[in-house]
Amino acid sequence: MWRSSTGRSPTSPATYPSESLRIDRVAHQASLTPNGFRRMRSLAPPALVAVALSGIVSSMWSSTAAAQANPIDIGVIKDSDRSVVQKLLYSKEGRVELGGHLGWMPFDTFTTTPIVALTGGYHFNEEWGAEVVFDYGFALENHSYRLLTSEAYGISPDAYGHILGVGAHALWSPIYAKFSWRGKKVIHHDVYALGGFASALEQALMPDAATAFSPGMSIGVGMRFYLNQDSTLRVQFKDDLLVQNRVKTEDSQSQFLKQNVAVTVGYTRLLKGK
Repeated sequence: MWRSSTGRSPTSPATYPSESLRIDRVAHQASLTPNGFRRMRSLAPPALVAVALSGIVSSMWSSTAAAQANPIDIGVIKDSDRSVVQKLLYSKEGRVELGGHLGWMPFDTFTTTPIVALTGGYHFNEEWGAEVVFDYGFALENHSYRLLTSEAYGISPDAYGHILGVGAHALWSPIYAKFSWRGKKVIHHDVYALGGFASALEQALMPDAATAFSPGMSIGVGMRFYLNQDSTLRVQFKDDLLVQNRVKTEDSQSQFLKQNVAVTVGYTRLLKGK
């Protein structure tokens, strides 16, 4: 029978410490020295698994404890620091917007007028912008005018139809939002209001074809649906409040109040900005 360096028999109950203490000591040595892995290889497979699990648990515990011991202070978040949309996916700031539009003036008493319009504007920021508009109209007689001029009535109202329009507007866009279409596509859009200067050149439907110049102001609202980063679909409702100056009736009454209400749908391009 051989004896260890301690002088005790390997079969003696007091020869070695308990197996759990032996595994912990070896695991500790394995985590500290490169030679520790060679000690682990001398263990039986079950002991090796226990050592590996012990090392993993110890590493995870120490990492968690370190993270809890060193929290990151981000300060106090105020309500004013929060916004519903943290970063706009489609931006207008510093960009030029050019567009073409088709529309209709349906509410005139004696005419119905399809229109074509061109717009050009600049966005100072996401909320404010400025725009100019040029439009051309094709004034047509409506049912009321044709009825009055028929043989049944024989009346020729002195009606004027829209020919040209020029305006300059301020744009205010307080709302940027998005919605889901049938749960498949997210559509981004903004809502804007406009106000500014308007002017129109109009022509009489009577055979004399007299013209009238009409200055005034514009108010309106619209929505801009973003197709991608550089293009939008715009829907707009605009009301031009005008003072119509008629030359041929200046001896009796030369000025008349008139409204040109237009509904337009257009495509616009946002040129690269900031």
